Amino acid sequence: MQDSTVAVLDLYAEGGFEMDESFRDLPDHVAAELEFLYLLLFRQAEALRDGDAQAQSRFAALRLRLLDEQLGRWVDPFAAATAASAQTAFYRELAGLTEAFVDAEKAAAAGP
Repeated sequence: MQDSTVAVLDLYAEGGFEMDESFRDLPDHVAAELEFLYLLLFRQAEALRDGDAQAQSRFAALRLRLLDEQLGRWVDPFAAATAASAQTAFYRELAGLTEAFVDAEKAAAAGP
């Protein structure tokens, strides 16, 4: 495993995210990182609902780190390569939507 894979595993551990044994791709696969992003958003929303400012801040910080150090660093070239090599419009559109979503999350996580 490369340094980025080990780093994302550390982030997962901090966020309470465990890889399912049946998942056969690397831990830094786009599907895993997007699932972790969902988990962080969900837990941040739960903390907001429950009035737990400390947990909300913790999950927001992990979300920002994921976007700054991992997913947000490589999603744009990944989406461009996927769109360029996709043989169907479905995957071209999916690449664009993934890129737009992650870029929007990066902007939201960075704050005003």
